[in-house]
Amino acid sequence: MSAFRPALCAAFAASLLLAASPAEARFGKKSPDTSENKKDKDDDQGSSRGSRVHAATPVVRETHSYRRERPSYSAHVHGDAVVAAAELLTVAVEASSPGPALVVREQRDVQPLELRVGLNVGALGGGLAGDAFLGIEGEALGIAVQGTQLVLPTDDGTPGTDDLRLATMHLTWAPVSTDRVRWRLEGGVSTAQAPDILFVGPSLATSLEVCVAGPLDLEARVQGTAGTYRQLDASAGLALHLGALMVRGGVRGLVLDDAGRVDGVRHVDRFVGPYAGAGFAF
Repeated sequence: MSAFRPALCAAFAASLLLAASPAEARFGKKSPDTSENKKDKDDDQGSSRGSRVHAATPVVRETHSYRRERPSYSAHVHGDAVVAAAELLTVAVEASSPGPALVVREQRDVQPLELRVGLNVGALGGGLAGDAFLGIEGEALGIAVQGTQLVLPTDDGTPGTDDLRLATMHLTWAPVSTDRVRWRLEGGVSTAQAPDILFVGPSLATSLEVCVAGPLDLEARVQGTAGTYRQLDASAGLALHLGALMVRGGVRGLVLDDAGRVDGVRHVDRFVGPYAGAGFAF
């Protein structure tokens, strides 16, 4: 646990590097052509989002295998007919009472997959936020897809709402996987659709799941995007396993920075708020 704490702290501290003076308009939205453009606006809002459903239970590998040697028969036995009959008898006996070696071998050949699906909802700065995620994972490798819909009041006070849509598509790898801890590294692509622009950029993430007590898990995740736009998404919370069903809740922080690629003016949105959700793991 102590080995992962510095990495998580460093990721959260990275949000300070994205801090900027209050933007004149929302992330990915052109500034209105009025004389009031030079006035500062506070873009701090609250948000919510969830992490993926997953029981921090690794795929168990069998570590022992047994092999039963078939008895050999001498060519000096009374003729080929006797040898053939003895072999057929041996095969019949083995087929009627399979040993533990066959069972173990079959289990090792099958690589089970885990399917995770879930939804998270929350309030965000007078608007709503919703997440949907899907994960398919084997013993160490997998894929994860997540989408976020933000419906926020307009930043300039005009009627209507500002919609932001975020998505990530990652390949995942778990270098640490035990019955109590699972740590993943993720990489792929992320997208951000704002009112006046669509961004696409490379994405990296890391997540950690730790069994606290019984069915209760501690979850944390940090995702970042750099390049055409900047995104830092961090969350931490608790998840309760109720069989295949899981309920969760926690706190999420989100920073979006369009780097001035819409109209030459840098627009930054920062959100912090709670999230809650539920999902299934099969």
